[in-house]
Amino acid sequence: MDPAPEGDAASAARRPAKTARLEYITQATREHGFMHVDDLAEQLGVSRMTVHRDLDELQRLGTLRKVRGGASAQRSTQFESDLAFRSAHAATEKLAIARAAIEFASEGDVVLIDDSTTALALVPLLEDRGSMTVITNFLPALNELAGMHDITTIGLGGQYVSGYAAFLGMVCETAIKGLYADVLFTSTSSILDGTLYHQDQRVVAAKRAMISVSQRRVLLLDHTKFGQGALHQLCEVDEFTDVVVDAGVEPAHVRALEERGVTVHVAASS
Repeated sequence: MDPAPEGDAASAARRPAKTARLEYITQATREHGFMHVDDLAEQLGVSRMTVHRDLDELQRLGTLRKVRGGASAQRSTQFESDLAFRSAHAATEKLAIARAAIEFASEGDVVLIDDSTTALALVPLLEDRGSMTVITNFLPALNELAGMHDITTIGLGGQYVSGYAAFLGMVCETAIKGLYADVLFTSTSSILDGTLYHQDQRVVAAKRAMISVSQRRVLLLDHTKFGQGALHQLCEVDEFTDVVVDAGVEPAHVRALEERGVTVHVAASS
């Protein structure tokens, strides 16, 4: 998008409308992880103040984080990246983790899947595991499962939260606690010194409920989630029976998990 000088009526007419600006900023920030205010102003042909106002709105929507100098799509202690960014982030590692973790799902099982994009990578692989029942609160997972004839799907209701494309809240938690699962596949935002964290207490509550009703609890973690915390503690890692990580996880992290009595599976590189 060519920059246009302020005050020029012809170029002003060419400036993108607000909706187009917000979409451009969102896509650019997702693609690069960070965008500087000055670069956005130049690319959009608008003032820095206009960009700042747009960033304020996108932050309110939970699409990105307004930081000093610009916008970031990266997670922080209080901000979880939006679904589109998380889906594209570490996609190769998530696929490798999914291929290793799918071995824990067997024909006849009741499988519980949370709203994580790492667990979502498992869903296409379930169809080849035989008939089973799959429970989830994650709309993208429900949409994929709908076309699988050997899968009985149970969708968890509750308050729909568009930023996660998931159903959360008390209705969801109550529904989970009335069920049983042979195996849970779940992930979270971060792990630090054996403690799991997430930025949103609604997500934490749903994950805790899922852990409480599952016989085998499989935690899926790519290497980018190690060594950092977030606002809310989820649980200790030893509440899981298995942890599946990608090959990029440092050996020291693997040893620390094993010392807590957790079985760690390192996925082969794709």
